Amino acid sequence: MTVGKAIETADKLRPNNGFDRELKILWLRQADAGLRKSVVDKSDTTDFDAVGADILYDREQELLRQDAELLLPEPYDSYYTHYLAAQMDAALGETDRYANEMQLANENQQEFAAWCRHTYLPRMATKWRY
Repeated sequence: MTVGKAIETADKLRPNNGFDRELKILWLRQADAGLRKSVVDKSDTTDFDAVGADILYDREQELLRQDAELLLPEPYDSYYTHYLAAQMDAALGETDRYANEMQLANENQQEFAAWCRHTYLPRMATKWRY
């Protein structure tokens, strides 16, 4: 999923949300950085080295292209839509909606982690605790 598609889909779930694109990009960068640290970095692979909002963000220009590819592949990429919706809900104090969206996001994250453990060998001295 691309950055633009994730933001567009989340905006459809939460129309007229009032949050600017830069904040949503920050949330996507945080999401990909967390996923990379908790899942991808524990796998012995380079398949994810060239993707992710945390890697593709240009710090000098403070820019992330709309077509930048996010870290999670299909079918796990709906994580981003739910994660963005959850962040909006949390910022608005909608705790029930936040909990529901995070449950869906966490399910996608757990499925991705299981797929990584099945598909890739672990890095040396890595202990999976997810």
